[in-house]
Amino acid sequence: MGASVIISTYAAPRELDLALCGLSRQSTFPDEVLVADDGSGVETNGIVKKWSHNLPFPLKHCWQEDRGYRKSRIVNEAVRQSNGDHLIFLDGDSFPHKDWVADHLVAADSERVLCGRRVKLGPNISARVSREQVLSGFFDKPWGLVGNAISGRTKRLPLGVRLPAWLARLFHPRPRRLMGVNFSLPRETFLSVNGHNEDWTFYGREDLDLEIRLKRFGSPFFPLLNRGIVFHLHHTERSRSEEVEALIRETEGSGSIRCLNGIECEIPFDPAG
Repeated sequence: MGASVIISTYAAPRELDLALCGLSRQSTFPDEVLVADDGSGVETNGIVKKWSHNLPFPLKHCWQEDRGYRKSRIVNEAVRQSNGDHLIFLDGDSFPHKDWVADHLVAADSERVLCGRRVKLGPNISARVSREQVLSGFFDKPWGLVGNAISGRTKRLPLGVRLPAWLARLFHPRPRRLMGVNFSLPRETFLSVNGHNEDWTFYGREDLDLEIRLKRFGSPFFPLLNRGIVFHLHHTERSRSEEVEALIRETEGSGSIRCLNGIECEIPFDPAG
């Protein structure tokens, strides 16, 4: 099964660098990684160029001009440029456990949407995370974060403990919701719902729009907790607008499986557009 990893990013070169550190040491490498860049500057471009010569798989930089929040558009373009028959999505403010790709591929089949979660690192630890720590596997057994979790700064630490697949399934039997930070699905399934809705030009919840349409399509949602682990770097959360809630209501009320303005569209992609 060919796997393409899609990393979404915007103006966060340090975080992207840490994500690529994590991907560089996977126990199972993806066939390719594509950076879906919503208009970052030269520093991010430099990070991608540096890593493109130091990875055991192809790294592609998909970029568009910064014209406001257009994550859905650039992620769709990255999927167009990808070749894998299984798509694994990671937000660029998170870095993966060494078995992240392997866990997604072991659980994958021709229908499932795999719904992972994240350990939310506290602000102090997030500021101190180093390339050396990620490359050395410091977070693969995150016992060093226990004190930070007890104090309430790092959240969901138990999800950072990787369990055997059968035990993780025993602990987490019910389906979970899709979170854009960490999920995967067959390429054909993503195309069947026409990918992300590119009308989504307001921050947040584009993953809920995708989830609603995937459920209408009939995709089974499979929990990937205590497997496929990622660590999320703390940042200030942006507020969601009323327009986002209106778009969600529109999706819920439409009954549609495919969005109108998605990965298949009449206007060819233009990075300057």
